Amino acid sequence: MQLEMMTEADVEFRVRIEADPQMMAELGGPRPRRDVERAHATSLVLAAEGKCWPLKVIVDGVVAASVVIWESSHDGETIYEIGWMTLPEFQGRGIASRAVREALAKARAERKFGQIHAFPGVANIASNKVCEKNGFSNLGECEVEFGGRRLRSNHWRVSVCPGSAAVRPG
Repeated sequence: MQLEMMTEADVEFRVRIEADPQMMAELGGPRPRRDVERAHATSLVLAAEGKCWPLKVIVDGVVAASVVIWESSHDGETIYEIGWMTLPEFQGRGIASRAVREALAKARAERKFGQIHAFPGVANIASNKVCEKNGFSNLGECEVEFGGRRLRSNHWRVSVCPGSAAVRPG
């Protein structure tokens, strides 16, 4: 398994995941193709500015999952958030957990972020386990917005650069 930065060519991978009703069930339902394409283009611009890490997870030569760290906000505070998605045929193999572990290790090695937050849905047992396995602390339930939808989530946080609340990526 390896992590690489996404490119323009990875838009179809993102559309496959984010426009799929089953894949997006925990995130309020599928997103329109246009929205996914726009989000992908924005993530590439932000990556070039050092504000986002859109990473693809390659398993046996195939893009199997994604892990993205981006600048976000929560309760009026600028934060860094992490999210991940794994194609159905690759689920249940621990790929998301390993990919998150590698992304966090990369952030620690490069001292790019202070703390990273995750907001998996309360009922999303697998994603909450990914947080637990990777040393995140559960700060409790909260509401977050994703794609214009309000979602009930658990708020998890992990420190990747001790002593720093927010180290700018770049």
